[in-house]
Parts: sequence; structure tokens; C-alpha cells
Amino acid sequence: MRPSPDTLRLLLPVGAVLATLLVAGVAALAHLALRPRDFSTPWKTRLALFAVANPWRGRDLLAILLVLAAAQLVRRFLPAAIIWDVMAFQVALLGGIAWRLRGKSRPFGGPAPTRSVLPQAVVRWLAILPILWLVSFTWQILLTALDRAPDFQMAIHLFIETDDPWARAQFIVFAVILAPIAEEALFRGILLPLLVRRLGAGIGLALVAIGFAALHGDVGSFPGLAVLSVALSLAYARTGTLLVPMAMHALFNAANLALLLALLRTGLLG
Repeated sequence: MRPSPDTLRLLLPVGAVLATLLVAGVAALAHLALRPRDFSTPWKTRLALFAVANPWRGRDLLAILLVLAAAQLVRRFLPAAIIWDVMAFQVALLGGIAWRLRGKSRPFGGPAPTRSVLPQAVVRWLAILPILWLVSFTWQILLTALDRAPDFQMAIHLFIETDDPWARAQFIVFAVILAPIAEEALFRGILLPLLVRRLGAGIGLALVAIGFAALHGDVGSFPGLAVLSVALSLAYARTGTLLVPMAMHALFNAANLALLLALLRTGLLG
């Protein structure tokens, strides 16, 4: 079924924005690859040093996971709604982290100049887009060839199916603000240094990427999310502050939701 002329007219701005992002992404990737830098400290060494200085311990992670498990148990008795999913994971996760945060010095890296966080996050987010899109596109082709039609995550289905503007606004706030803070604190701030200390930088980076992608429970986006996780982890190691991967994560979620809303407006989804 061919899209109508009206749909095509609505898709043209979407295509123009995506093309612009792709060009900007290639330029950002070239900027990061070609700029002068100190090669005396490889990324593996940076991650190892970062992990040694990190104050989180295995008992902290265990306590936080117990809080999450209790929240998920309570969630089973609540009605199906995005708000309860968020409360049972992101809010419970942040509560557990806040509980174990007391007495820890620099738990999420060093301080960073506020003015430098967003520019670094934007450049690094743009730089990962060409790689992310290439991996995701190749994976979608492979799934189609294997007769495994790609699908959206359950949360995205709920977002698409609801007509309530307030519910959609809540979802956007959760996805762009709450989820990046909670997930980056867990995966980059706590889990990554714990795994690097015990298993080494390479294995730790890979296991965090697998766990981050698996958390979202979607086969179709698994490789793309794993690539994103590696980029976020390296950004944390290179910049020394969790604020940069948090901002990158927020930009990633915001861009995906903007694209989703644009496709809903064209009538191609929903």
C-alpha cells in the first residue's frame, strides 16, 4: 500500500531532519576521531582507574536490587498503567540508590563545568548516530530475512495506543528525564565500575551493554541499544562525569519520541 500524497508531504520534513542529523553525525564522528588528544591513557586504563576510585560496592548493588525486586512484587497487584511501571522501576531504583548514597564521596565521577556538559553530550550523541543507525538497519534486515518481524517495546505500544495527551506528556517526562537519570546511575554509575574491578574493562563494558539492552526487552532494538550503551560507558570514562551520558541518554530518548510522534502524525503508526 502506497502512502497518500498528504502523507508524503508530511514525511518530507521528517526525512530532511533525519538527513541533517546523519550529516551532523558524520561530522561529529570525524571531529572526535581527528581532534588532538592524549593517547598515553587508553580507554581500558581510564575505565580501570575510574573503577578503582569508585565508592560503590557489591553490597550496595545487592541492596538496590532487593528494593527493585520488592517494588516489582508490589507492581504485580496494581493495574496496567505506565505510571505504575515507572514507579516500580525508575522511582524505586532512584530510591534505592539514594538510600545507599550516604557517606560516599564522588559516587558518580568528578564535578564538571555545567557549560561543557551539554556540548559534549550533543557531539557524542551525534557521533554515535551513524553507527547506531547502520547497526539497527542491518539488524532489521536480518530479522526480516529470518521471518522475525521487528516490533516496538511494550512501553512504546502503550504510548502509541493511548489517546490521552496527559498520559503521553507523562510518558515523555519519564522517558526524557527520569529514565536517563535512573538507568545511567545504575548501569554506568554503579554496575560498570563493579564489573570492571572484578572482570576487567573489556568484559565489564560488554556485560553492561548486554544488560542495558536486555533490560528494554526488545529483540528488534537489542544491538542498537548495546552500541548505545558502549558509547555511554566510554563517554563516562572519557569525561569523568555521569552528567554527560545522562544527557546523551536523554537526547537519544527525546529524538526517538519526536520521531515516533512525527510518524503518528503522518498516520503511518497508530
